[in-house]
Amino acid sequence: MTLTEFKRMAKEKIIALELLWRYGATEFPPWLSGVRRIVAVRSYGFDLEILSTEGLNDPSQKTSRLDVERAAQFQLDGDILSVYKSGCRPATEAEQEALDSLAQKVEENPDISYWAMQRHFWTFTSAKGRPSGRRSCYEYLLRNRRRKIDPDTGRELIFDKNVRGELALQYKVHGLAA
Repeated sequence: MTLTEFKRMAKEKIIALELLWRYGATEFPPWLSGVRRIVAVRSYGFDLEILSTEGLNDPSQKTSRLDVERAAQFQLDGDILSVYKSGCRPATEAEQEALDSLAQKVEENPDISYWAMQRHFWTFTSAKGRPSGRRSCYEYLLRNRRRKIDPDTGRELIFDKNVRGELALQYKVHGLAA
């Protein structure tokens, strides 16, 4: 089932979630425990009811957010809903060319400013990725760099919200059956 189908179903019928796993932990604060109804479907994900205010900073809080903004972060197998963090992917040839070009500039001038790096990515024209020689904005590379190298490809890994990363949350879904 896709994220869109699950959201549609959550709008039409009562569905509840029970937290099973959260960032490696299986024991949770009281306000995250128990079978909690989805009370609203939002663009960012879902609002879940809070059954206990014990441990909350704001005892008047009635809901908590379950953020699932991208379909790549969502997986439903049977009655187990898994939510993943965003992940990293190897840089494309054009992105790697932009990164290599910046590395060369930094080697020439180690005191290069953040704004000069940003300008470099904004105005960089890739010879490999753009045969027409058109400029493509690679400014996102400055924000999404992780400075890790993929051992398989030798290319730098780029953070990408559309790539599935590590498991973050796991829920048991109640109310899926007709």
